[in-house]
Amino acid sequence: MDDLNSNDSEDKLSLSKQLQEISREKKILKTIQKYHSKLGSFDPTTGVSLLEYKTYLEKHGYSDLRKEFLEEIKSKVQARISELDRAARTKSSKIKHQKDLETQRYLEEREKVSKVTPQPHEDIETDLQDLKQILFIPSWRKLIEKQNFMGFYLNQPVYEIIHDNVILLPDFAVTGLEDTRGESFIFLTGVGIYYTQFRLSPGEIIDDYREITGIVLPMDIYEKGQDMSGSIVDTKDLLMTEFMMAIPFSLFNAAQTRQMYIRGVVARNIYHPYKECFEKLLEVCQDPMSLSIEKGLKVLSGGLNREIPLYTNEILTEQNLIDYSKMIAGIKNIQPKLDKIATDLQIQGLKKPIFSKINQIKKNFVNIGYPRLLDWMP
Repeated sequence: MDDLNSNDSEDKLSLSKQLQEISREKKILKTIQKYHSKLGSFDPTTGVSLLEYKTYLEKHGYSDLRKEFLEEIKSKVQARISELDRAARTKSSKIKHQKDLETQRYLEEREKVSKVTPQPHEDIETDLQDLKQILFIPSWRKLIEKQNFMGFYLNQPVYEIIHDNVILLPDFAVTGLEDTRGESFIFLTGVGIYYTQFRLSPGEIIDDYREITGIVLPMDIYEKGQDMSGSIVDTKDLLMTEFMMAIPFSLFNAAQTRQMYIRGVVARNIYHPYKECFEKLLEVCQDPMSLSIEKGLKVLSGGLNREIPLYTNEILTEQNLIDYSKMIAGIKNIQPKLDKIATDLQIQGLKKPIFSKINQIKKNFVNIGYPRLLDWMP
């Protein structure tokens, strides 16, 4: 095996591959032991009896030669196994250390979030666990300026799109600069869905959705969505523009006098018109198999900048997910190309802590967030 004592800069993927190689070599070594310890079959058709055969081997030293050979094989194999065990312990220790660093980096990135989510009012006590806010985009295509794009469904062109909503329960966000032009973007992780109602022809309405673990947008698009000069409600307690709405969960615990006006606004403009989207998010959160680490991250992408349309209006996944990747109205493509922008998004090594938080948000929304939202609705 090559270089059992490689340096500390090895990444986790390389270390995992080396552990697999160590395990494989140990299996081969044990096979060698069994192979050489097994005696060949005695052939009685030679006209020699088994007793006569064994007596001759003993008398002429063949048995001793075999014992010495097996002892040498056993000694060499055992020495190599011991060496591999030491190497495996070293690799495992490095992997554990890297996982600890990943978790620390994840926590540090979360600390950087400031303007991404409205902060709870200091006078409001909260028991909302990991729930920060509901980020709602009433029309994904309108936000990213692709409102004329209809797309395909079941190999048929979409006739009309009634709703193309995005809802996200954010965990944390990072900002960065994409490689080609150095333009800024924002990446939000969390629990969410892309939900659409549409027609393939005049008549029956079809609905469909895709679960997502995050959204990426060019920063100027995100800022357009957050621009309070275009606010459609006169309050500082929540964000509500034509393109983006953010409801802090802390509002559910606010004083009754503060809530009266806001509850009516949220009910009329967000919850009741888009109730199906909220109910679908609840179903996703109730499903223990949804948003699993095994199927990887699923990022709804508005692109990294406006000038280069690469990965704009697409859902990028880590794996080739056959059913998930079927075309859906309003989205140009669903493809396993998240690795192409993983460096830009700064998510290398953060997968485990991200999904750990996603699982917590799912449970908290089912048990706390959604019941509180329903109770809060007038």
